[in-house]
Amino acid sequence: MRFLTTGEIATACQVTIPTVKRWIAEGHLAAFKTAGGHYRITDDEFRRFQTAYRIPEPTEGQPRILIVDDDTALLESMVEALTWDQAYKLETATDGYEGLIKVGTFHPHLLILDLRMPGLDGFQVCRKVKADPVMHSAKILAITAYPEREAGERIMQAGADGFLEKPFELEALKTEVARLLGTLQE
Repeated sequence: MRFLTTGEIATACQVTIPTVKRWIAEGHLAAFKTAGGHYRITDDEFRRFQTAYRIPEPTEGQPRILIVDDDTALLESMVEALTWDQAYKLETATDGYEGLIKVGTFHPHLLILDLRMPGLDGFQVCRKVKADPVMHSAKILAITAYPEREAGERIMQAGADGFLEKPFELEALKTEVARLLGTLQE
């Protein structure tokens, strides 16, 4: 669980710190005080507040991409390909559990998600992300090395927005990322 300061909440909502303190005083945003007298808000409470009061995620800056894959060599290749032109802010995870934790803290615009991982697989992660009222609008690009005929269909039914079979060309990945983020140049 992550704890946010009033300054972090103010920045995320594009308001002043006194406004955040007023929300707390009026009972709109639950917080607790530290021993030093400073307010802290849990990440879960902030997400509840954003949903309840329809406060959108900030859209300024670079699009955020989270890549979740247990193949570290491929993970590194995708990171290198997507950071080459410095258009995206990237985070990585090597399994579904870590991926879901980072979804909650990094709030990606796009999740590149391997389907077959130990523990929590890509199908489960996809369904959880799409069921989350705060994150359901995030795009999901599913990838897999397993040539199951129904894998693409199943992941699209689970809520994915795109699908690539491994091995894929890195240019194909970059094109699909741009398409899903709405930045594809025709």
